[in-house]
Amino acid sequence: MKVWDLHCDTLSELRYAEQAGRPKSFVQNDLMIDLTRMKQADYLLQCMACFVYLNPEREKDPLLACMEQIDIFDRLLEQYPDDLMPVRSAADIAALKTSGKIGMMLTVEEGGVCLDSPGVLRDLYRMGVRMMTLTWNFKNGLAEPNAVPGDASTVWPCAANTTGGLTPRGFEFVEEMERLHMILDVAHLSDAGIRDVLRVAKRPFAASHSNARACCPHVRNLTDEMLRAMGEKGCLIGLNYCASFLDNNPDRSHLKARITDMARHARHIMDLAGEDSLALGSDFDGIGGDLEIAGAEDMPRMAEGLVREGIPPHVVEKIFHGNAERFFAENL
Repeated sequence: MKVWDLHCDTLSELRYAEQAGRPKSFVQNDLMIDLTRMKQADYLLQCMACFVYLNPEREKDPLLACMEQIDIFDRLLEQYPDDLMPVRSAADIAALKTSGKIGMMLTVEEGGVCLDSPGVLRDLYRMGVRMMTLTWNFKNGLAEPNAVPGDASTVWPCAANTTGGLTPRGFEFVEEMERLHMILDVAHLSDAGIRDVLRVAKRPFAASHSNARACCPHVRNLTDEMLRAMGEKGCLIGLNYCASFLDNNPDRSHLKARITDMARHARHIMDLAGEDSLALGSDFDGIGGDLEIAGAEDMPRMAEGLVREGIPPHVVEKIFHGNAERFFAENL
């Protein structure tokens, strides 16, 4: 079954490896995604996020960190032209389906890399970025997140950020991203911010790697209210494979990410937002722990597992690639 994944952090891992003087091959490596396993699992497209940890102790120059990951993305396309194809438009999606190649879509996880500049946003679009989160887990000039690294109160039990939403510049970015047809990604955004986006967005948007809060009360997950509203707007939600967002066990000392929980979240999301709303958002190379689906090679097993859990095969097909293919063809 074809795979279209809305989010992975592989570019940042490849960058960290280069910085450490131990570069990794994209053909075969010890990460969660490489070219060999993507071919084996029949990938149609992988959204490759430029993830930037917006903290001066980790990244002195967030835009530079983003640019270095874009450079890695471009080098991969140059190194493997017979295997990989950049996807930036609906026409590219149509061409991809007959190319025999794996599509690569460039995205950004952390709107703060734009340094509050619409000009930088437009430059990123010119470089091929087609989806961007307004935040990661730090407040920036555009908006506030729900979860903050190291703050236990935002993990369990979960206290959502219901007051800090989009800034005036954040609203400007929403408007400009819609003008550009760059997909707005609300993953990591605060509850207040998501409600702001729902209020002002004129185009469908995405939550590239977020689950259902009713199934696991973590603030990174979406409330029932959000799911219903996103379904009404024709938005896309990528199912995240992270145990913290799947497992609702109150004992957070050892969490498990199981296909049974993925199916539970999937059914809930589709019940509220519709079966056209759900896609895959693995978060590969950004998650760890006890994972039943631990890399690209496990995707066929995930498809079989979802069917075994009672999700009809034609619906699994939509989750795995059909919904994302349609959404991006309509909105890029």
